[in-house]
Amino acid sequence: MQIAVHFSRIRFHILDQLRSAEKEIILAVAWLTDEDIIRELTHLQHKGIPIRIAISNSKENFSNTSHLKDFIAAKGQLFVVTRTFLHHKFCVIDQRIIINGSYNWSYAARTNEENILILTRDNDSREENLVFEGFRAKHIFFCDKCAIAVQDAATLEGFRLSAVDTSLQLSTLDEQEIALRRDFQEAIKRSFAITQSLKLSISPNLLERMEKDGGGVEFVKRILHDEMTSGDMKSGFKKLAEQIPHKVELSLEYLVTRPTYTPLFSTEEVAFCKQLMAQYRL
Repeated sequence: MQIAVHFSRIRFHILDQLRSAEKEIILAVAWLTDEDIIRELTHLQHKGIPIRIAISNSKENFSNTSHLKDFIAAKGQLFVVTRTFLHHKFCVIDQRIIINGSYNWSYAARTNEENILILTRDNDSREENLVFEGFRAKHIFFCDKCAIAVQDAATLEGFRLSAVDTSLQLSTLDEQEIALRRDFQEAIKRSFAITQSLKLSISPNLLERMEKDGGGVEFVKRILHDEMTSGDMKSGFKKLAEQIPHKVELSLEYLVTRPTYTPLFSTEEVAFCKQLMAQYRL
């Protein structure tokens, strides 16, 4: 799997990847208001590339519906998720490329400090298939189980009149995530304390580095990015794996696989850690 991370010119990179589509595009984003992106999706639909979009029922998505109407008129499939809040931002192109990250496909996102991760399939390996199948299954779930299909302008206009203000929902979600991030950081400290009690040689500066990196989640995400990109595990993990018996259950990667904490990480990060743990029968 080829991995590219972008922190600037994100809209350019998204449009560039969309234009490479040949077979299909599936997309799930909380906010889709960037008219240039919607226009490109409509153009691709006109070219015969099936496009299936899921968006939230946030009022921002319906303040100007003219381009979404054009997309529907081109026979593009649009779904508005109403049974849960769609907090995701991912796109799968031709089952070959995944765009994922914090960037909402909106005008506001252009001026925020956001990022995207672009994953490009290298081969037909089981591991890569699982990642792509996971995103597809998630998209199908949102469209088929949690959303209303928008097939005409009248339905779209109905959402413009009834769409919700998501600020309160997001406030609640933010509070829950803050608590979960705090709990994850405490779990890291507990694991680190155990490794010290076992006199395992793990960097004593780990906790200090974690604070500098913006907390446990961001610290672990940076480690995972390095490991996923290089294919080489960090020295801390290697030392835990070298023990007899191994102590991999004390690793940061193991914590990522715990059901309580998986919502804090991307699908590919969790898949990477689960694949790693499977090697140790965890």
